[in-house]
Amino acid sequence: MKYTLGILDEETEQIETIEAIFEDIFNIVKIEFASSIDELMEIIKFEKIDVLSIDYRLKDHNSGFAFNGDYFFNELWDRFGDFPAFVLTQDVENAKKESKKINPRFVVDKAEIHSFFNPDNVADKIKFVEELILEIEIHQTKIEEDIVELKTLESLLEKGDQLGDKENRYIELNNKLSKSLSGYDALPQKYFSVETNEKLDLLIKQTEELLKKLG
Repeated sequence: MKYTLGILDEETEQIETIEAIFEDIFNIVKIEFASSIDELMEIIKFEKIDVLSIDYRLKDHNSGFAFNGDYFFNELWDRFGDFPAFVLTQDVENAKKESKKINPRFVVDKAEIHSFFNPDNVADKIKFVEELILEIEIHQTKIEEDIVELKTLESLLEKGDQLGDKENRYIELNNKLSKSLSGYDALPQKYFSVETNEKLDLLIKQTEELLKKLG
């Protein structure tokens, strides 16, 4: 099974280059425009994108974009939680200095990607792809583990058991999975010290809706 690589870029030539380099390994989804982080998130979920390539200078290259690539990258991580993505740029050093929130290892030189066309660099391409796939698998494994844990806590509530000191973990998982997959709003802060059955019932209802969404 191929994973899906999304390309968020405004330059047709650049999109075609990335597609040509990686189409033998990934399914490719071209995202030539996203007006907001919410729109980008919907595209990622609808297209089932596993990893995202983001052009750093989106706004600077195309006035139709309200934000540059570092904004989309940071928002993705804030909302999805370590979503596999990398930022492409022609000026790696400046991008690393300007975007202090982005881990430097996720800032990639466009020249490096273009070099993968050269058969002499096949080992470098393989290494790059292996690192991407590892990021995808780590991310998906974490989500699967969280789903299992959330379902376990849900089963305790269905049997009428009290969560006790696991209650905060229950809410944490609910919020985390909502951000990473379902798009549900996080629970209000006041529910972090739930003690009454009425509030627990509300949590159960929301979790059931979330688990249905997750399948």
